[in-house]
Amino acid sequence: SEPNTGDNGVHASASPFEALSERVNWLGNRIDRDPFGKVLLKAGITVSTIRDWCKDPQVTFGPLPMTKSLFDTLEDTDSDWCAALCQMIAGASLKPKKPTGEEAELEKLKAQVEMYKELEQAAIAIQTFKPPGGSASKSEGKGKNKAKEEEEAPAGEEKKEGKRRNRNRKSKDKAEEEES
Repeated sequence: SEPNTGDNGVHASASPFEALSERVNWLGNRIDRDPFGKVLLKAGITVSTIRDWCKDPQVTFGPLPMTKSLFDTLEDTDSDWCAALCQMIAGASLKPKKPTGEEAELEKLKAQVEMYKELEQAAIAIQTFKPPGGSASKSEGKGKNKAKEEEEAPAGEEKKEGKRRNRNRKSKDKAEEEES
């Protein structure tokens, strides 16, 4: 027979979800093996909900609740928009499934890296610390200025300072001898 409106050789679905339901209903495909079915499952929509929706029920959704046929609601949408609408219709209480395999490992590693953010900030603070009150050349340590003063002092004063040190040493030596 010749193709007509009812009997034709090509069929185009009105939405990704309607295509999924046709593959499930007509071909007996499993939802968890269908490409768009996997998207919906990852979005947190259960297999039983998807199976119920394949019968084109009336659904109520939105911030101002409205009731409409599911297929009509999802008509003329691409896969991303359709999945987002399905997630909204299923309810805000649905949470996406926890990642598995490599995705779970990646999430775990990201959480571990995040734990070290405070340590990283502390290390940066220490590395960039500048003491208050001036530059490093002023704070050379104890005794440095005394040595400079002796170098700059006139020759006579330097000798006097040396004699004083010798006297102090001699008196310490005598005190130690008397104690022993």
